[in-house]
Amino acid sequence: MPLIVALLFAGCSVNNTEESTPEIKNKLPRSLSATEVELIEAGNTFNYNLFQQIAAVESQQNVIVSPLSVSMALGMTLNGATGKTKEAMKAALEMEGMDIEQINQSYQSLTKLLLELDPKVQINIANSLWSHQGFPIQTDFSNALETFFNARAQELNFKDPASADVINNWVSENTKGNIDKIIADIPDSIVLYLINAVYFKGDWRHQFDPDKTRKQNFHLADGSTIQTNMMQQKVEINYLRSDEVIMATLPYGNTLYNMTLLMPASDQQPLDDFIQQSLNASNMQEWTEQLSEGEVRIEMPKFKLDYKTELNKILKAMGMGIAFNPNKANFSQLSPVPTFISKTKHKAMITVDEEGTEAAAATVVGMQPTSAGPTISFDRPFIFMIREKVSGTILFIGQMHNPTK
Repeated sequence: MPLIVALLFAGCSVNNTEESTPEIKNKLPRSLSATEVELIEAGNTFNYNLFQQIAAVESQQNVIVSPLSVSMALGMTLNGATGKTKEAMKAALEMEGMDIEQINQSYQSLTKLLLELDPKVQINIANSLWSHQGFPIQTDFSNALETFFNARAQELNFKDPASADVINNWVSENTKGNIDKIIADIPDSIVLYLINAVYFKGDWRHQFDPDKTRKQNFHLADGSTIQTNMMQQKVEINYLRSDEVIMATLPYGNTLYNMTLLMPASDQQPLDDFIQQSLNASNMQEWTEQLSEGEVRIEMPKFKLDYKTELNKILKAMGMGIAFNPNKANFSQLSPVPTFISKTKHKAMITVDEEGTEAAAATVVGMQPTSAGPTISFDRPFIFMIREKVSGTILFIGQMHNPTK
């Protein structure tokens, strides 16, 4: 059965120079506010919904996503929406009960809080706004992104191919080189990009001994078996074995950050079914409360995974379709020029070895003016005619199957 891991990231840059084992932490340095709790609960529901949608499309395929990155990129975009577009986006993000001020302030305060959690873990989160030269941005919109998301705002000449390099270099810098390219080039229709980048690096609190890593069987969903490098150790961790799930948490640093591993209790239940039927915020809360500490022998594979996807269809299926509709989207708080979301792209990577975990992700939301109209690309065989439009008289008609011949 393949291992599919979705990491939820949060925080800002933290550098660690301490060598001693950090003290175990079991509570946050301060209490969460009511709006922070509401944002976290909303975020968790969105996270599982998003992952279920992606997993359904990527059946039996390896997946790594950062729901925080997606949520924050869309959270920035939300500041430009109004009317039904704003309500649809809030519903998809599970934030219907919050106003935009609460959402922005909660993102800001939680980010500041997470910065202080663990000096043994490196975390970076960065946001940016890139606009085509001369494209008007509402002052309140840019001010909100700067104030609450610490977003860098820069104008570029999108007609210059070097502009794509500037944006990609920013993403690479903020993911420690792990996401080196988020856009190949800038389409003529795009006038604005909203981008989030996330980086995570943490050493296991209890590291695996590389000498104990060996080739072992890994059982695939189709019943076949492959050989892979499996790490193993005996360690005291929080774990759960129930009739529903097998769950283990492997802590980093001072234990406030961890990797949570889950799989169905029965090896007869496909992981795809488990994700769709059982993986949700309510069950995760229940399973987490049932965790108990004890010594176990844990085995898990070393792995490295790169993944990329476009999120348009998935976000539409989650109820955000109006934001992608050039005839209905309303982003008047973003710009006086009517715009809609043209494309959302997500890239992520993860490396898991005996020392710990390194992961990075980037999400880009591309905005297009409504006046530009939808893109129609005749990039497959087509019919062509020359005709007089009033009478309908056809002068020439043909079909094109291969324009290179």
